[in-house]
Amino acid sequence: MKSIILGKHITVEDVAKVSRYHAPVEFSEEFCNRVKKCRGFVDKFSREGQAIYGLTTGLGDNWRKFIPEEGRIAIQRNNILAHTCSVGEPINEECTRAIMFVMLVHFGSGHTGIRLETLELIRDMLNCNVVPRVPGHGSVGYISLEGHIGMVLIGEGSAWYQGELLSGKEALARAGLEPTVLSSKEGLTMVSGTTSVTALAALALYDAVTLVRTADIAAALTLEVLKGNLMAMDPRVMAVRPHPDQSNTAANIRTILKDSPILEAHPNHRLQDALSMRCVPQLHGAVKKYVKEGVEVLNIELNSSVDNPLLFEQEDGNPVALMACNADGTYPGLAADVMMIAVTDLCKMSASRIDRMLNRLVSELPAFLNKNAEYNNGFMMIQYAAAGLLGELRILSHPAVVDNLTTCANQEDYINMGYNAAKKAYDGIHLAKYICAVELICGAQALDCYDNLSSAPATKAVYDLLRTVVPVMENDAALTPFMEAVADQIMGQEYIQAVEKVTGPLFF
Repeated sequence: MKSIILGKHITVEDVAKVSRYHAPVEFSEEFCNRVKKCRGFVDKFSREGQAIYGLTTGLGDNWRKFIPEEGRIAIQRNNILAHTCSVGEPINEECTRAIMFVMLVHFGSGHTGIRLETLELIRDMLNCNVVPRVPGHGSVGYISLEGHIGMVLIGEGSAWYQGELLSGKEALARAGLEPTVLSSKEGLTMVSGTTSVTALAALALYDAVTLVRTADIAAALTLEVLKGNLMAMDPRVMAVRPHPDQSNTAANIRTILKDSPILEAHPNHRLQDALSMRCVPQLHGAVKKYVKEGVEVLNIELNSSVDNPLLFEQEDGNPVALMACNADGTYPGLAADVMMIAVTDLCKMSASRIDRMLNRLVSELPAFLNKNAEYNNGFMMIQYAAAGLLGELRILSHPAVVDNLTTCANQEDYINMGYNAAKKAYDGIHLAKYICAVELICGAQALDCYDNLSSAPATKAVYDLLRTVVPVMENDAALTPFMEAVADQIMGQEYIQAVEKVTGPLFF
């Protein structure tokens, strides 16, 4: 995969390329120059002994304590050790890699004062896939998880390398790397900012884009097998409520179902469909709006300076350190909370459509899409799985950023809880994909009930793709492997690609 070059505009997609698909990371000359220049500011401040938070002073309520020059290396190491306190099961590889990549982007902004050598070590760890073990619980918005990554940088902690969990020092050695000794301000920079919040929220939003685009395809398939009335997708209806995403969703449904023999054989089958069919443009459109706004927020956050203090060059050429709080994680945290609410709403409607396909009282299809009802359950229980998943999503939809506790002897009397928002968004999107998978599986099974009518060319492409991993269900079988396989296809954007080969690009 093509390298991601830092020094250029970075996007949510770049985070996924590096963390999930292992795109190499390189530094541009401009990136290196601005990092070196800002590091010179730190050296000047340190020599002059100015009172600057975290550089010549302690952290938090210890800002009152001046640290003499001979103690500044020791305290940066201590900053890492003291912040290494998240607990529980570790986050997965792509999440850790995403945090490390965001560290490079944020720390290399030219306003943090970190050394280029330290950034080069993080870059080399990414490119060699040295993955620190990072417990996933116990963060209010930054701090704890980043401490575990910092431990490996200094040759402590633990990390995976080539599938083996090793001490940090051994993992670095096997990759041909050496630990570093953190210098003035670097320990603070490592555990400051919005790196973990931004990283996990970026991954969640990247997947949310894929999911909501695939949801249009799943909904279109359901409308087709239930002989839906496309009057609700009429452009005239969309024009008088001119939300762009609503209109574009209706256009997608019309495009996907173009030339459907099933719908042509059943024109205006019902005067008016149920809301889960009739209201697809309105709900899907709203979800897309807030997912896209979240992506926009994260793209800004990725290209921001979020340390504290931040270092700037004044007009006379002398540096100044400004103590403020760009390290607050509310922007990515709130984007993650809103995304999670939107995705749950998306899945709520999908679950209703699943019920309509399986419920013989409204579907006009065999009960539970069962081809052999004498001794089989059909898809009765797959709906139970979708209902259970939706219950979990509802729990995860409670916003995290509204929470607050006072920490650090009232010095940090407000905390953003952005990490909890990002973590549950990341976890939630990986539950939501299964509900979309269930809808697609049921839709394909329902198509098989139309012996004498074929589907639209686009939904035929969906059917053919799904049948590569899910057979026609003549008798009961364990469904989990099929749900996993379809979910993998969804997140690999395979249904989007299959449909767009037939229709051309869909709107998003």
